[in-house]
Amino acid sequence: PINVEFINQQFLLNGINYEIFNLADMSDSPKKRLQSLSNIISHQPDIIIYGLDVENFKKLSKNDISFSEIVLEPKNIFRYQFDDFIQPIKDNIPGSPKDRTLLTLKYFLFGPEPHHHPFINYYETSITPIKDLKKNQGKTQLNELDLSNNNEQIISLKKIISETKKNNIKLIFFSSPYLITPIIESDIDAFEKMLEMESQKSDIPVYFLHDKYAEMEIWRDGIHIAINKDTQIYSKDILEILLKEIDYAL
Repeated sequence: PINVEFINQQFLLNGINYEIFNLADMSDSPKKRLQSLSNIISHQPDIIIYGLDVENFKKLSKNDISFSEIVLEPKNIFRYQFDDFIQPIKDNIPGSPKDRTLLTLKYFLFGPEPHHHPFINYYETSITPIKDLKKNQGKTQLNELDLSNNNEQIISLKKIISETKKNNIKLIFFSSPYLITPIIESDIDAFEKMLEMESQKSDIPVYFLHDKYAEMEIWRDGIHIAINKDTQIYSKDILEILLKEIDYAL
């Protein structure tokens, strides 16, 4: 994740009267983010910088679960997605009942630590060599994107744009970085063009970071950059974007 403590420290050192909060959410998407947008807007931010994952816009496959299917066949969420759902929880919650209770009480009483991000536990993670990650990825089924105006994610993205404009909030897009993706190359190009078109149409700055770090030994896994002092380049790039856009806004 983005190191907001580092960014806020740089703001302070440079006399910039801004504070950034990381509002990342597990399995985030424009459709899911739209549900919390009114709460974000109620805090009257000057700027929202939003990372868009190319996989948010993939075509639904037979293993993807719609809301109606969850209601009608709730057991399918465990059949298809239990491992993806439970792993982040296993990574962040202690094993013993005593430690789980103490951590949960601490989180509800005092919030995450530090308070600029939403994670219940924030700790350093080690770098996995790229060659090992690619060797272990196995055979990946390629996916296509649905960038049509009928896609719920595209509809939600346009509503996010509309609501931020209505409330005079500067919106910035960047494409979320990955090392490994199942999306076909031609559709990644289409994803870039879609964002460029939205940028021109709605006057929204867009920065492409999705493939910028593909050759750098900074990865924990195929989609997450490790958290430690040797992987700060991602946070530094976000800082540069913010400094540039804040300067334009002044």
